[in-house]
Amino acid sequence: MLEQTESLPNPPVLIVTSRLADARLWGEALNRGAYDVLAKPFDRAEVVRVISLAWLHSHVRYQLPAEVPKAWNAASGL
Repeated sequence: MLEQTESLPNPPVLIVTSRLADARLWGEALNRGAYDVLAKPFDRAEVVRVISLAWLHSHVRYQLPAEVPKAWNAASGL
């Protein structure tokens, strides 16, 4: 997936998910260029945190406007 997005003008960050997420997978994913790894079953707070930080990272990296979508506030319980 990372190889397919590298040629895009603003490649998105990749978040890997796995039922078997452990330190080895996390290390391998990050070494290959993934942003983070989320373990399944998902923890709502962790998913919101990781996606929010990934979104912010992308907006800072590509100097995009940083308006948080209203749906995220609803999903996070804010």
